[in-house]
This record gives sequence, structure tokens and C-alpha cells, in this order.
Amino acid sequence: MTLAVAVDAKMQEVTVWTRGVTLAKEARDTATLLAKAGSLEGKYNQFFDNYVDLPDRIGVPVKSYARISPEPIETYYEYENYHPDVVVLAEETLIKGNDILKGCKDGTVVVINTKRDVNKLVKYLSPRENLGKVKALAAIDADALGAGVFHTFDGTEGCIDDTKIGAGVGAAMAAAAAKASGIVKLESLLKIAENKTAVEQGWERVVILPFCNGEAGCPVNPSKLELEWK
Repeated sequence: MTLAVAVDAKMQEVTVWTRGVTLAKEARDTATLLAKAGSLEGKYNQFFDNYVDLPDRIGVPVKSYARISPEPIETYYEYENYHPDVVVLAEETLIKGNDILKGCKDGTVVVINTKRDVNKLVKYLSPRENLGKVKALAAIDADALGAGVFHTFDGTEGCIDDTKIGAGVGAAMAAAAAKASGIVKLESLLKIAENKTAVEQGWERVVILPFCNGEAGCPVNPSKLELEWK
């Protein structure tokens, strides 16, 4: 049992997987937007990059984290989310060969930036023994949204971050994660993100595949997933 589980039992953890350097800004924006949106809703938050994986070499899988809780967060010295509630993949190939479900809690939601049919991604989720903990798998083709939804390159490897939070793809991914999980509200994200069109498109176009007892595609109304965390 990690300190976070023991001390911050009500805390929700978001892990955003990405590719070092090239997509780091989008992952950081996704985590930051969710955390700051939670703050607007009266919740406590933390958001940071993964110190364990840094320096983030080009293309290497790395992570950014957010933590949101209705109570003050006492976990300050754990630099990884060992038990995520929401897992976001900034790029679709990260689902293959990475144990993205490792340590996940019951009711975990996985969100993938992909143009593929969400049903065809289920077989790549691992470790397989944790499928029973998944509430939903969601897909958003954030790269194809248009309307100024682009990849931002600054803010990594010592560069000055002169692009505001949520100017590109990260805003759409944050909105997709919020809708699929209910961790924060759409209205809160719209107040934070630079590109509000990306937020709206991410929210509207995400495809959500519910899970029941480890099986994908159970007869659940996707709108029921838009609930606040209990």
C-alpha cells in the first residue's frame, strides 16, 4: 500500500502517458487543465511531470500526473501515481507494450487519442487481469479536430512555455477524459483552457465504450457515465 492510498483515500489520480519531448506539452496541458478545473470546483489538486522517467528522451514513454481531492492532499513525496483512476494516452501506440492498467483502481476510465475504432483497442489493454477494474474505454481523434487544435511544441526540454494552457490537442483530451470519467465539469474546463473550441469538440466527439465485469460493450447508457465521482 502506497502512502497516497493510505493517507488520501478520497483522492482521484490521473495519469497521462505520452512520448518524450514531442508530445510532452500536450500531456502536461491535459493534466494541468483537469487539476485546475478541479480547483475551480472547490477541490484540492496537484499536477506535475514524472520525475522517475525524466529526462524524457525523444519518443520514450513518459507520464504527467494530476491529483484531485475533496480534502487537502497530504501526499507530497510520491512522484508517481501508483493507483490511477483515469488513464489518458496522448498517442495511440502507447497502448501496445505498456501496462497502462497497472495498479488501477476499480472504476478506472481509459482515454486514448486515436482515430481507430475503440472496440479494436480493447485487446491491447494490459495487464489483462485488471480489465475487471475498467469502467470505460474512450476514444477521441484529437489530432483531426481542426479549428486550431494542433500540437504545441514549446514548454519542453528547457524551452520557455509561451503557449497558454490548453491551446491545442491537450484541451480536447482533457475534455474527453472529463466527460468519460466525470472527474470535472465541462464548464470548469472552458474557464481554464485557451482553446475553448478544442474543449467543446473533445467533449462532444469522444466515443465511450462501457465495460461490465471486464467485458466491453455492455448495455449501459453512456450518458450515465457523466457523473461526479462518488
